[in-house]
Amino acid sequence: MSTPTWLISRRTALKAAGCAIALPLLEAMVAPKLWAGDPKPRGKDPVRMAVLFFANGVPPGTWIPKTKGPLGELPRVLAPLAKLKSEALVISNCWNAASSANGLDGHYAKDGAFLTSTTITKTTGADVNVGGVSMDQLAAQHFAESTKLPSIELATENTRTGVDTNVQLTQLYGGHVSWSSPTTPMAKEIDPRQAFDRLFRDRVAVDKDAKDAAGKPARPLAGDPEDDRSVLDAVRAQATAMKGRLGFADQRKLDEYLTTIRDLEKRIAMEEKLRKAPRKLDPAALRGLPILAEQVKGWNQNDPTRGGHQNHCRLMMDIMAMAFWTDVTRVATFMFGNSVSGRNFSFLPGVSINHHESSHHENNADKLEQYALMSTWHTEQLVYFMERLKAIKEGERTLLDNSMVLFGSGLSDGNAHNPRDLPIILAGRGGGTLLPGRHIACKENTPLASLYVEMLRRMGLPIEQFADSKGPIPELLRA
Repeated sequence: MSTPTWLISRRTALKAAGCAIALPLLEAMVAPKLWAGDPKPRGKDPVRMAVLFFANGVPPGTWIPKTKGPLGELPRVLAPLAKLKSEALVISNCWNAASSANGLDGHYAKDGAFLTSTTITKTTGADVNVGGVSMDQLAAQHFAESTKLPSIELATENTRTGVDTNVQLTQLYGGHVSWSSPTTPMAKEIDPRQAFDRLFRDRVAVDKDAKDAAGKPARPLAGDPEDDRSVLDAVRAQATAMKGRLGFADQRKLDEYLTTIRDLEKRIAMEEKLRKAPRKLDPAALRGLPILAEQVKGWNQNDPTRGGHQNHCRLMMDIMAMAFWTDVTRVATFMFGNSVSGRNFSFLPGVSINHHESSHHENNADKLEQYALMSTWHTEQLVYFMERLKAIKEGERTLLDNSMVLFGSGLSDGNAHNPRDLPIILAGRGGGTLLPGRHIACKENTPLASLYVEMLRRMGLPIEQFADSKGPIPELLRA
């Protein structure tokens, strides 16, 4: 079969000044055969919000505490939380109903809509649509003029763009939980070096006395926002010229892409503003930046002593903690893995199968055991992040006191593909607006979106409704 003349290569990029910016996946890049919709914080410090997403759910019977109220003995998968249970809420009976509407099965529909609480459009091509903006991006829009970056999106696995023929869905849905529009996922960063550079390249040597890990004077990282601006000017002109070759759907997606570029220009302007009038940062944070820079520089995914999945995850969480501490951003998402992640967890004793395989346990005792080991490991990483935030002082409080950390998955039991009674933890105190240390058993089938409304209001958004939310969850602030 001959190649259509209108087909654009997936390698097409908008080029300028010796570099290139890749285009989003357009219909014109896909052959036709693939184609088939409050409480206010107390104190002067801002509230931060982090989302830690893990794929594939948890084994049945290993997550929900036996009794509601103060956290006592914890079930197996939550056992690592014991030392910090006074800083967390275990929230049960949340349901993301829309994620399984219209007969949608499998992991992708639940995970892609984890933060949107909407129903995705079933497609095998580029016309992705999750049905709404994710709740983290509503918060990011709220702080767009307050911080260098409205939000950061970190992960450990590249997004896959193929088709999962088992459910006839593009795998793109499973690679993102953060969406700036119903059709535009937020690009995620999986390389700690690039994530660090994007966040801190101009701040390492703000303190003239800052030292690196070797005790030598720290130097600012390379990079000039003027370089970015010159690239964007040229990119816009080329993208506009390309529109004449595209169909209606592609023109719409390209318009969204150009909007993203305009948002990037706003970020550059904010960066320049911060350069001219730098904020007074905690001296301890300034001393910590060059040390973190050295750790990032030494990271090597292929070196067991410097790489590995656990080191990768913890380095990303260190970067998130530093971003909150230095107020580079107040909104962050981190994906431990993509939907249907087949991550190899053989670094854990007793684990020989991958994560996704274990989640389809079919009540096999050996698979359930390995599933539990991997799920418990994820809780250990949450505790690591909580400890990092708790160790950072902000006046009489800690960074954990001034944060909300949502930890959860789009499925309860991966074997059943069930979005009811999701595994959800909300850690931190939200600037004094949360009363942690408890198991909150919500009314049965409480919309997950209701929790998101509560979180967004604590971030300062005057919001009454999000997706299918149905009223407040008053137990968040009272026993």
